[in-house]
Amino acid sequence: MQSYIGTKVIQAEEMTEHVFLSDGGNKAVDATRANRPGYKVIYADGYTSWSPKGPFELAYRPITEQEKAMI
Repeated sequence: MQSYIGTKVIQAEEMTEHVFLSDGGNKAVDATRANRPGYKVIYADGYTSWSPKGPFELAYRPITEQEKAMI
């Protein structure tokens, strides 16, 4: 199997899973995990999801103003 690495620009804000679900999020979870810290994520095509804090912060970092100007 081939390995791949990708990049994309997203919009995100810190939000617990419980708050995401309360706001009409589209990912059903077990209530015992609902207060996990994480991020609400909005992709370029408008798709919205929630990501746990650890995996999110391993995959993404904030972009600088200089990087934003190049996009």
